[in-house]
Amino acid sequence: MKNVSKKSPSILLMIVLVGFPQISESIFTPVLPQLSRALRVSAQTVQLTMSTYFIAFAVGVLFWGWLSDRIGRRQAMLLGIVVYLIGNCGLLVAPHFNWLILARLVQAFGASVGSVVTQTIMRESFSGVRGAQVFAKVGAAMALASALGPLVGGLVQTYFGYRNVFSALIVMAVAALLYAGASLPETRVATTGQVNVW
Repeated sequence: MKNVSKKSPSILLMIVLVGFPQISESIFTPVLPQLSRALRVSAQTVQLTMSTYFIAFAVGVLFWGWLSDRIGRRQAMLLGIVVYLIGNCGLLVAPHFNWLILARLVQAFGASVGSVVTQTIMRESFSGVRGAQVFAKVGAAMALASALGPLVGGLVQTYFGYRNVFSALIVMAVAALLYAGASLPETRVATTGQVNVW
């Protein structure tokens, strides 16, 4: 594994990486009624898309935290975003509800990397007053992202149809992957036994 970069990640990058999981969870809310009609399932059944997200997200937090200790923060982050992108693609092409649920699980599992690994990166990159400032800004951005999700989802569904909500998530995943790939430094100190997969 390469040596840890002396460069700290930008606050904007941290906001992007911690924000996309929040948007991904809340953007579903306004499209639930349309999903229910389009996939011919009850309103109660379609609510599973929300509960399954939280379950897969919780499992993902444990997995990506462990993996980032094994292979490094940067590699775990990029791999997680790729998994998230695959889940979003699955949502877009889902022909029936069971497929949609499976894709939602994959999406949430991948998205959780943005929560656990980003916070680890921030702790390793910023300390003292600067660290407190960064955590405050990123925390505010997380709250804003959660609030923006339903708004974005509603607007996209109204003007472009509910499936294009998934297209928007794909675009967001690609943008996050490219941004992180170009700008995210490794912040974990290299140790014996780490594996380089990128």
